[in-house]
Amino acid sequence: MRIWQQLRERLESLTGQSRWKNSRLRRVIWGVFFFALLTLVLGNQTVPARLDVNVGDVAPRDVRAPRAVFNEILTRQRQEAAEQAVTPVYKREPAVLENAERYVKAIFTEIRRIRGQAAIDLGTRAQNLADRIRLAVLPEEVYEALLTADDAAIDLVEEQALALLRTALGEDVYERDVARVKVGIDSGAEPFILAVEDPNLAQFVRELVKSRIESNMVQDQEQTDWLRTRAAQEVPEVWWQPGQLIIEKGKTITEDQYQALVDLGLVGQKASYQGWAGAALMSLVAVAVMAVSISRWRPELLERDSKLMLLGLIGFITLFLSLAMNLFSVQLGEGASYLMPIALNAVLAAILLDPRVALLQSVLLAVLLGIFASSAQVGAVAVGVVGSAVGVYTVARVESRNDLYRSGLMVGVANAVTVLALNLLESAPLLDWQVWRDVALGAGNGLLVAILATGALPLFETLFGIVTPLKLLELSNPNHPLLKRLMVEAPGSYHHTILVANLCEAAAEAIGADPVLARVGAYYHDIGKIKRPAFFVENQFGGENPHDKLPPSLSAMIITSHVKEGVELAREAGLPQEIVDFIPEHHGTMLVSYFYHMASQNNPSEYVLEEDFRYEGPKPRSRETAICMLADGCEASVRAMRQKGHLSHDQIEQQVRRIINDRLQQGQLDNCDLTLKELDTIARVFVKVLSGVHHARIDYPGQQKPSEGADPAQAGAGQEGSTAAQTGAGQAGAAAGPAGAAEDTEDTTDGDLG
Repeated sequence: MRIWQQLRERLESLTGQSRWKNSRLRRVIWGVFFFALLTLVLGNQTVPARLDVNVGDVAPRDVRAPRAVFNEILTRQRQEAAEQAVTPVYKREPAVLENAERYVKAIFTEIRRIRGQAAIDLGTRAQNLADRIRLAVLPEEVYEALLTADDAAIDLVEEQALALLRTALGEDVYERDVARVKVGIDSGAEPFILAVEDPNLAQFVRELVKSRIESNMVQDQEQTDWLRTRAAQEVPEVWWQPGQLIIEKGKTITEDQYQALVDLGLVGQKASYQGWAGAALMSLVAVAVMAVSISRWRPELLERDSKLMLLGLIGFITLFLSLAMNLFSVQLGEGASYLMPIALNAVLAAILLDPRVALLQSVLLAVLLGIFASSAQVGAVAVGVVGSAVGVYTVARVESRNDLYRSGLMVGVANAVTVLALNLLESAPLLDWQVWRDVALGAGNGLLVAILATGALPLFETLFGIVTPLKLLELSNPNHPLLKRLMVEAPGSYHHTILVANLCEAAAEAIGADPVLARVGAYYHDIGKIKRPAFFVENQFGGENPHDKLPPSLSAMIITSHVKEGVELAREAGLPQEIVDFIPEHHGTMLVSYFYHMASQNNPSEYVLEEDFRYEGPKPRSRETAICMLADGCEASVRAMRQKGHLSHDQIEQQVRRIINDRLQQGQLDNCDLTLKELDTIARVFVKVLSGVHHARIDYPGQQKPSEGADPAQAGAGQEGSTAAQTGAGQAGAAAGPAGAAEDTEDTTDGDLG
């Protein structure tokens, strides 16, 4: 505990307002600091460290895409592959058959010409015919048969050759079919049957037709190009997705990887000013929105450097944890963004600072992460906003650590429903396991928020001295060392604090102040009396009053010193500042009037300074400490009056309103924002509670009433024990001096004197 106290004191010294005399300058400095830090974080997400590499180099480290970037090279390669995969479109070319027919007819024209050269011997004509036809595979007998056959036979051969050619090229003949057709012509099978009986002439027809067989299917270039263009257009563009690994440490950098680094501005030494400028503008907008909103909603946060530091620390911790979820983007894809614990900021800031500020900061964080986080999408922004809103709502009244897990459960349910709704909007198939995986990640986000908040909350409470409902509940435990000491060493003061705490809680709840803070602060407002309990009448129990032997100035110093001693005890115990404030502020700068008047009467010739008999203050600066001041004075005064006899409801009300009016007239309530309407409400609540405590009782047989002429101080002392026994609340201290109870009907400015 001492270590945490030292850390907190060091933090307060670093953030103390005394270091910054100009509050406006201090706010500007904080704003610039948060702006610079946020720009640095967001800028590094947009513009990572640059590399000095080329194609073929070994990657010095892993680099992931900070944003989506078009992979032009890989897209072009896939488009080319799609074009090559398109089967060319063919069409039949009639000119192939026409050219073949013209060739055959020209051959037979030549045959008839040579046949007409009767003066030349047969051998010479056969050789001339072979030279003209150029079918080397034919023997000489074939040519001689062509020259010796009658004209009818030659006409039949020509007719058969043309018919066979039309049969062969009358169908679609691709390049791959040419050999098959030639084999069919050689075999004479259907449909390539010849009606030529002479085998030599039949052989000539087959060889002549075979020489003209070629593919009659040619590529339709226009249609093929159109199909290939369409196929290339149908290839989806390839993009490097946010968070995708572009280069891997130790592996060679390919051309498309290098181009991606160039497009992202990650190669070379030139800075990417546009990326940094965008990050700076977004940071400026976020900081400005937060500053304006805080100045309107909770301006007091701007006056406490520690509160500003805490708000910024919560925000940046949430930001770093959310960005860390990018490490799982490769395995989980978009689902990794559903793990970003944005609601952690909402839960912690709502408990420690202010719900509205917490929700606004969470919304801004969700938007920034949606823009800059590589794995985040629009869905992640929606999940972050919904989860944060639920988180702020569910921690509005946290009364135990278990309530944090309840809040985490509600955040998880809200996240899961939001993720499911987003998938339904995108018409995602509900049987897809990835849908339910993302739903489970959203629910797990709530559990993660609960675990992190439960662990971080005590640390922030202790380090920054923040009073949360959970911290107040811990401090209200009667086993707290200071409360145990007060109960044992100053039981009368302890009983007084219990009743004052009840008054404070009831009044605070009635006017909308913090009832838990008011009650717990009242528990510790008189702990300084532990040091010298016997000097306070509620702890004397009818015994000797030590003030009878002391001069008034020393008695006043002892009485007022319980404030300083109480503050010292509170700081040693590590109590939050909000609780410590109850100790000096519940007396404000009031006058210890009994000893002041006694000093004036004992030394009429000397001038007695009021400042020597006043508490050092400060005056109450919050509604809760002001309520404690009023409750302390009213409880002491009414109890002192009760010692003289039973009190009616009207008497109690008259005294309560006199005490409150007295404090108001003295200016003790000038520094708190209690209104007259609220003071009237407080008075009515006090009267109701005190009337229940000091109601009339039956006088039991054997009880003795003080005689009419008895000394008021002795009467008050004599009834101390019986009154405490009957009410169970103890004596709050009607008087510290011999006049005791008599003074409370005349002067009620002494909080401990009555």
